[in-house]
Amino acid sequence: MIISDEYRFAFIHIPKCAGTSIRGALEPFDSREGSFTGRVGHHANLGELDYVHIPLFTLRDHFEREFEAVQRYWSFAVVRDPLSRFASSVSQNLRMYSDKRIQNRSVNEVKSSIHNAIDYLTQLEQDSCLLPPKFIHFQKQIDYIQIDGVRIIDSLYAVTQTEELMADVTRKIGKNLSMNLSKNNSKIANRTVVYRNDLLRTVIDTSRPVLDRFRKILPENVKQEIRDRVYVPRDKRLKILFEDSRVQDFIKKYYADDIALYRSLIDTPRVENA
Repeated sequence: MIISDEYRFAFIHIPKCAGTSIRGALEPFDSREGSFTGRVGHHANLGELDYVHIPLFTLRDHFEREFEAVQRYWSFAVVRDPLSRFASSVSQNLRMYSDKRIQNRSVNEVKSSIHNAIDYLTQLEQDSCLLPPKFIHFQKQIDYIQIDGVRIIDSLYAVTQTEELMADVTRKIGKNLSMNLSKNNSKIANRTVVYRNDLLRTVIDTSRPVLDRFRKILPENVKQEIRDRVYVPRDKRLKILFEDSRVQDFIKKYYADDIALYRSLIDTPRVENA
């Protein structure tokens, strides 16, 4: 979350919705000096808390000053298709909270991780519930947009509308932020690739010490060519796992409000709060 008292705006960072790039572009204007931009810490009442991704009901109950700013200032957030977001959430969970990232796991291991996440989320109450840091990337998007059915956030953008978002911020604060966004987008934040197949993964993992020595002496263009042959985008290889009927049924039920929100945004871009 980025709050600028000087320019009177609040960016609400919904997990797995291109927020890393947007947040990076806006950090120079952060009046909270990083308190809500990059840490998991202990909160006196909540215990371990991901301060980067705080739902509105938690902000209201435990961060009165920040919640008041969100209400008074121009607030905005980026949202994403819940189907693709769920796959990205699984990847992020494994990246941050497991001993092996998704690209180092077999298809069966990834499938097991998907179903473990579903089992955990299913046993929770369907109403607003703050997820622990390990599962915060699965938090419903609607929890960052409204409280008790009342929309709080003024402006919403799809992940495909980040340039439009930055243009709107530029107009409101009088500073060109396109270069800031380009710099952060060049990092391709949180893009996930996996091994082309399990056999290739096994061979490379077994040969890792030798390959690491060769990697140090190979020119960058050769290393990139090897990477292109070894890896493929996560969705190209693992898409079938996320298209499984159980996974699809879970997403449609658990994220029903998110799906409705996203569809309404796509049908009527940038719905503004009156």
